[in-house]
Amino acid sequence: MVRRIRSSAVLASVLVVALAGAALAVVAYGPREPIKGNYAYNYSNSMDFTGTPGAAGFRLHEAFVTDGAEPAQVSYTKSADGTSWSKPKKLSGSDNAEGSSLATAGTTVIAGWMTGYSYYDPDGANRRVQVRVSTDSGGTWGSVKNLSSGTGMVDYPIVAAAEIGGTTNVYAAWVDSNTCKVRFRQSSNGGGTWSSPITLGATTAELVGAAYGCAGYANIAAVEDLISVAWIADDSGTLKVRSINASGVAAAPATLSNWNGTTTLDDKISNAQNGFPILGSSPLAPDVIAIAYNTNAAQRYTTFTGGGSSATAAGKTIYTNGTIGPVTYGGGYSTAVEPAPGGGFVAMWAGCRDVIASPCNYGSAKAKFDLLASSSADGTTWSAPARIETSSRTQTLNDEASIVVIPDDAGVKVFAQYNAYNSRYSYYDVWMKIGTGSL
Repeated sequence: MVRRIRSSAVLASVLVVALAGAALAVVAYGPREPIKGNYAYNYSNSMDFTGTPGAAGFRLHEAFVTDGAEPAQVSYTKSADGTSWSKPKKLSGSDNAEGSSLATAGTTVIAGWMTGYSYYDPDGANRRVQVRVSTDSGGTWGSVKNLSSGTGMVDYPIVAAAEIGGTTNVYAAWVDSNTCKVRFRQSSNGGGTWSSPITLGATTAELVGAAYGCAGYANIAAVEDLISVAWIADDSGTLKVRSINASGVAAAPATLSNWNGTTTLDDKISNAQNGFPILGSSPLAPDVIAIAYNTNAAQRYTTFTGGGSSATAAGKTIYTNGTIGPVTYGGGYSTAVEPAPGGGFVAMWAGCRDVIASPCNYGSAKAKFDLLASSSADGTTWSAPARIETSSRTQTLNDEASIVVIPDDAGVKVFAQYNAYNSRYSYYDVWMKIGTGSL
């Protein structure tokens, strides 16, 4: 069965880089580790952790879609070390599921997805936001909850979670593809009941086509009092961010007037290059949310640190056009930036090898995407990118990293889950890379 892709547009070639090899990276990555998927895939924002790093209760939590048989389903697995994973558990219901995401806070784990957009569903089928929550680190799960109408249309919901004071909140953000509004809901009781939807903004972007409706790829991250939601506001790639500092009041995000005004970033996302925002946060770096994206020229990010504005409008460069060594890249996308303990960051993205006219066109049989990584101790100066997964005959395309960074004797340990597949979708699965080193 063939997986859906976020955008049906042919992708342009714009980013030009080349790599000398992994020796340039500060963090060194080992061989890939299997996760128990089967015809599996997901998108960034699909892995998080609970417990204290280095302690017995530490767990990585992972959600992915498997669609080798109907219904396409969201599966969940967990691991103490990133190498041995539990038997996957089905989380979704009887409807076909697509677009999984996952987040944690304390011992709470939330997974979210949408229905109606698998390859088993007809074009134009209704699409709905659904979530499921565990309050005991994935041991048991509540029932599937519907957060949007069964007769509506939604665009790729993303979930988040954070502890505000003594309360654990879970969140969901998405675009209503019919009204084109960016919607937000929260629960403060383990997903039992949810606040009424509020509208954080709007989009006119129709990145998948008019028949699909508005597609702004809204993304959300939260850490303690801070929440940010980012989305693509139009077909030219305008990126908007809206944020809140809840200041210790768990119920505050459910009221629109408590949110800061919307910030329009100076950069524009490269829609032609499959650009979409990816937000990252970590309880080990509680004072920052990273908002990552790709322009026509570079991999970029900005931050929300709890001040009066939603985010800094001017982005910072992770890597811009350039050549290092013998391998040339003609594009890059799915940029993810994860805050690290001590104030640093780890970034990953799909680097599109410059072997065809439009290097990021994953519909081409000749397309080749490598998973690239960079790190920074201060958020300004970044290491030269390392190629941590290289395209091969069976997995020509590698993208959509989800990142967890924890302290380690060497400085940090990085867990990176990513997709590996080929352009004909005869093979696709989820894998893990583990790196150690210093930022």
